[in-house]
Amino acid sequence: MESAKVIKGISSEQIVTVDKLASFNGIIEPFFDFDKVLKLYYANPYHRLCINIKSRVLSLSEESDLEKYLPNSTVKRFLRDSIRDLEIFGNMFTEIEGAGKYRAFYYMPAREARLDNDFKIYQVNGYKKKEIPGSYYSYSSPMSRHYGEPDYLASINQILTVQDINLYNNLFFKNGATPRLAVIFENSEPTQEQIDAFSEFFGSSFRGVENAHKTLIISSGTNLEGKDAKIRVEKLSADDDLSFEKLREISRNEIIAAHSVPPRLVGIVNTGGWGGQSELIGQLHLFNETVIKPKQEEIEEYFGSLGVKLVLKPFDITNFKDDSEVLPNLIQAGILSVAEAREILGWQKNIAGINNGNKDV
Repeated sequence: MESAKVIKGISSEQIVTVDKLASFNGIIEPFFDFDKVLKLYYANPYHRLCINIKSRVLSLSEESDLEKYLPNSTVKRFLRDSIRDLEIFGNMFTEIEGAGKYRAFYYMPAREARLDNDFKIYQVNGYKKKEIPGSYYSYSSPMSRHYGEPDYLASINQILTVQDINLYNNLFFKNGATPRLAVIFENSEPTQEQIDAFSEFFGSSFRGVENAHKTLIISSGTNLEGKDAKIRVEKLSADDDLSFEKLREISRNEIIAAHSVPPRLVGIVNTGGWGGQSELIGQLHLFNETVIKPKQEEIEEYFGSLGVKLVLKPFDITNFKDDSEVLPNLIQAGILSVAEAREILGWQKNIAGINNGNKDV
């Protein structure tokens, strides 16, 4: 069987659809807003944790000569920053100065990087731009020939939904005295003293978390006709907190699913799961085979195309006997911080054996 040959000098005849052009000098803008997705990174703790977990796993280097190209960074930091951009924006950029053996690599923030139609890299700041020598890598996207997209792009609405729920709840506690309640007087007219008492209570004493479940004491006598006077406090609207909680849960699960991160790894226990002590290990195995390994291969190929040897550390879970060993090993590997592990476990006690000797953590 004849081996395949690389044929040079033959170009494709496809019509290349130019992506959305910015209004200055032919710079192509991404099909989604980089600044907005960066804000989303800080908008939802599950979303942020999923990004951090993947970027940390993917930036663990086992063998590399990358350090000789880094004049102002370590391999760990360079890979962490670059791959975090890859997970947030779906793109990472590398500035390359010099040539041959005398090259220097610099991390270039993806939020500042743009491409033109010839795939040249520019640093853009407002209406200023500067061409930067270098290279870039992106996750594949059917929406663009120039830019990639992150895994979670389809779940942006869910992230915004949870953000809106949290904002609503914050305003609910802050503005708890707005017309949710009606004070109804039967067979009597309120006295000025009663009006003042209600105004004071609902205007200040009733508002805020610190005033939850406070009691209002009022009195009513009889009216001029001798009928008993009654005072009722009724809700004008009843928000269904359970529906909010359900919507938050559904949105949270969709965000985590979009990242393909094991739910148990971010503190979500599925009551209908496999059960036993092997649930998290099973999730980690699937996560490793379907997400981590393919991405590691692509990242290694990218740096290989730059003449850099890079072998990323395999995400090995074969030595985990049960779930109790997973978190300590992930912390030892630098994939989770102690604080993140505590959040996952739902407690703030010191976790024996995984704080690396940091007594003040």
